Amino acid sequence: MPESAAAPLVDLAGVRLGLGAGAGRVEILRGIDLAVAAGESLGIVGPSGSGKSTLLMVIAGLERAEAGRVVVAGQDHAGLDEDGLARLRRDRIGIVFQSFHLIPTMTALENVAVPLELAGRADAFAEAAGWLDRVGLAARRDHYPSRLSGGEQQRVALARALVARPSLLLADEPTGNLDGAAGRAVADLLFGLNAELGTTLILVTHDPALAARCHRAVRVADGRLAAEPRP
Repeated sequence: MPESAAAPLVDLAGVRLGLGAGAGRVEILRGIDLAVAAGESLGIVGPSGSGKSTLLMVIAGLERAEAGRVVVAGQDHAGLDEDGLARLRRDRIGIVFQSFHLIPTMTALENVAVPLELAGRADAFAEAAGWLDRVGLAARRDHYPSRLSGGEQQRVALARALVARPSLLLADEPTGNLDGAAGRAVADLLFGLNAELGTTLILVTHDPALAARCHRAVRVADGRLAAEPRP
């Protein structure tokens, strides 16, 4: 596990978030404290509806905490407007979702190139082609998502998340929609690239075997965190 002397890449303190008001209010996150070191891999487990995905979205800046502190890559979310959060995601955070979220009218190559195009990179398509090769899809670069299997679509999504070499990769059930063989292939890629690039990985999963591949795991239950004991 990486050394932890430096400031954590992700630092949450007293994070709270709820929905609704009055008698109908639902508390989703109830005072989350979490520090994740640069280069660390963290698994987040827990039952459905416990707040795992919401926690990931708060870290990404896609949801705003109502209370507490959220600092990612040295930037406090409280000091960023929506454009600032979008730039933080563009420059420092890659996200992989369970349902791929590829753009159906774009080829695999075009999908992977999108983050670099948004950043104004002249080499966007050359870099995207290189990343498709790294995830084993060089021969499928001109295929649209509808022509790709689920495992292939998730590999495209992983390449898109990593093409800008983010400091932080957030993965929400990245193998949840895949069969066993495809899921294992994507997981191997995920952890292999995490180790190769030194990217911090935070992974939400229902799969204890996937969580066990992380440096450590935490459990979310009723909006609170607890360390997950190792088998």
